[in-house]
Amino acid sequence: MAIEFNDEVKALMEERGIQEADVTEVLEYAETEQKLYDDDSGRSLGKKRLGEFTVYAEYTKDDSGKITVENAYSHRVKLTEDGE
Repeated sequence: MAIEFNDEVKALMEERGIQEADVTEVLEYAETEQKLYDDDSGRSLGKKRLGEFTVYAEYTKDDSGKITVENAYSHRVKLTEDGE
């Protein structure tokens, strides 16, 4: 799978503590299992829980199959039962 990260996206990912390997794992999951697609923008959104956090990747895919990452972000949430 050919994946392109431009310098702006790489800087955002570094600032947000997201590794290229994390995004690659999300994209592989999105392309084989589940993704959202926006017809208007032509962008897809993939997400996957990786350990203690969830990573999201917005991307486009051209006719040759090359993926261009447009944005990446994550969040960490730990839910517990009352009293824990």
